[in-house]
Amino acid sequence: MGAVRTGLGVLLALAFAVLAPAALTASWASSQVDDTDAYVENVAQLADDPLVVDEVTTRLTSALDSTVANQLGAEASAVASPSVATAVRDVVGSEQFDTAWREANRVAHEQLVRVLRGDATTADGDLAIDLTELYNAAAALLRDDGIEVADRPDGGLTFRTAPPDRLDDAQEAYQAVVAGGAWLPVAALVVLALAVLVAPGRARIVVGLVAAVGTVVTTGLLLAGVSAGQEIAELQVAAADRDLAAAVLGALLGELRNRAWWVLGIAAVAAVALVVVPLVVGALGRRRAGGRPPAPVY
Repeated sequence: MGAVRTGLGVLLALAFAVLAPAALTASWASSQVDDTDAYVENVAQLADDPLVVDEVTTRLTSALDSTVANQLGAEASAVASPSVATAVRDVVGSEQFDTAWREANRVAHEQLVRVLRGDATTADGDLAIDLTELYNAAAALLRDDGIEVADRPDGGLTFRTAPPDRLDDAQEAYQAVVAGGAWLPVAALVVLALAVLVAPGRARIVVGLVAAVGTVVTTGLLLAGVSAGQEIAELQVAAADRDLAAAVLGALLGELRNRAWWVLGIAAVAAVALVVVPLVVGALGRRRAGGRPPAPVY
């Protein structure tokens, strides 16, 4: 009977190891990906990222130079180039950049969530992050300097963080993961508790060790999968958008990585403790037994 209970406990421990990264991913998707406010807070920090600032600056400068050349001619464009650079630098270095960056990401994310929830399709609206507000702000500064540059309509200067043709296909998987955000973590903890309760006596140490080591392995695989998935997603974005897309995806997935490393670290510490503590306790017990005075002889 003891062997059966131990075997059942080990199986439940393995089930927990499989459920742990799934519960972690579901919880993250529910609290971060499905929540626009949380998403915006994650990517807001990118407004101070030198890579993002440089990429946005390059895009705005290139677009404005092109507009000036088309409207006023190449010679005028060369003369206006220093003014364009100054206008873009002033806009990107202002609080307006932070505000516009947040709002552009909020609009894009709200549309993304609508598509993933099945409330819309990619045909219902653009999923790109729109930099047009920043372009128009720089254009206004140029007009103040006497350089007539027309504004662009909304959506006139954008970049994508994900290929839109793949999002409609991701709806079912996304909805299943988000739906599991509420019950998967609870289910994982229940399975772990059952594994410990079912196993008899000292077998609980073995069961705990299986759960801990298994969680280290499966969470490590999750981290590897996240990195590989991000690289694949970036490759599916247009080359011109890749650096900005990588920054946004990195910020979004950063919270999942942080949570995964915490779980992996806790599981690793638990595994070491489950090996070391019994050995230390056993050694101390033998030492005490060996140091006892001999029983008196009558």
